Amino acid sequence: MMTEEHIPVIVVSGFLGSGKTTLLNNLLRDPRLSDTAVIVNEFGEIGLDHLLVESALDEMILMDNGCLCCSVRGDLVDTLTDLLSRVEKGEIPKFQQVMIETTGLADPGPIAQTLASNADLARRFTLKGIVVTVDGVNGVQSIDSFDEARTQAALADLVLLTKADRPEADIAGVRAAVRAINPGAPVKTIEEGGLDPEVILALDPTDVTPLADLPDDHDHDHDHSGESGRHRHGHDHDSVFQTASIVFDAPIAWRDLARWAEWITAMRGPDILRIKGLVEVEGIPGPVLIHGVQHVFYPSKILEDWPDSDHRSRVTVIARDVPERAIRASFDLFRSQGRGRPPCAHAPR
Repeated sequence: MMTEEHIPVIVVSGFLGSGKTTLLNNLLRDPRLSDTAVIVNEFGEIGLDHLLVESALDEMILMDNGCLCCSVRGDLVDTLTDLLSRVEKGEIPKFQQVMIETTGLADPGPIAQTLASNADLARRFTLKGIVVTVDGVNGVQSIDSFDEARTQAALADLVLLTKADRPEADIAGVRAAVRAINPGAPVKTIEEGGLDPEVILALDPTDVTPLADLPDDHDHDHDHSGESGRHRHGHDHDSVFQTASIVFDAPIAWRDLARWAEWITAMRGPDILRIKGLVEVEGIPGPVLIHGVQHVFYPSKILEDWPDSDHRSRVTVIARDVPERAIRASFDLFRSQGRGRPPCAHAPR
């Protein structure tokens, strides 16, 4: 369970015009989010979105000197640290969660990396989830045409299909395009930016669903080959996204799991968009949660118990231009090499 010092961070991402600001405005009108600090990141010399976002805090935190997700990543550290300092000084009310709205051209991965890799932030904040809005009208075109839109969908913990009330919306097609990239993320439709905040507040970082257990809702005209989630829409993409779900019953030595994660991220770090899993580890009393974004891993956590009746270990990997069979083969190799060895003494705490 999250300690009082660990403030949850929710990242709201999505391609240009997909409805992030409309969603955020509607959410912040709800009293359940009255204790939320909002950070708006914009791209360009003149910021406007912060003028459109309503917050319970006295002023918005606007980082207008570049893209939060790449060139000025340090601003996120400074801003979150400054927020805490201002609370301690009584300058702003105490907040219970943080919402970061990214620019439509942003890769949310570096935000997750910053929260994991900066020791000071990791002691006070934790990533609760990445929420991605996808345009219910133009979403298929955006995913087909822009690597940024595909990366956002791949990193999502929750996908919101917007503009579902529009007569020209293609919700089935957009849902299929999203599922082809990220089969494990829940996908919900919203109209006019309306969403019960509980959907976001209920995001659970320990939710890791094997692909084999997902409902078959991929009925569409696109060609997506099997479990790997190969994403092709009839256009020449700059990259191909693949998803591998690894499910196994026997416990694994922590050393072998850690060596595999270190190896695959060292070899193909920028292309291993996400690794997430609940794993039974030798010598550990409860399941271990692992969560990595590209080459950065969050500290592993031992849970008191499995979140549901399914006690199988499962690891899901979303990658770019890395064949699904190669991901599986690498995991099997490291796991088989470690069989018969004593448990590793450096297991997570």
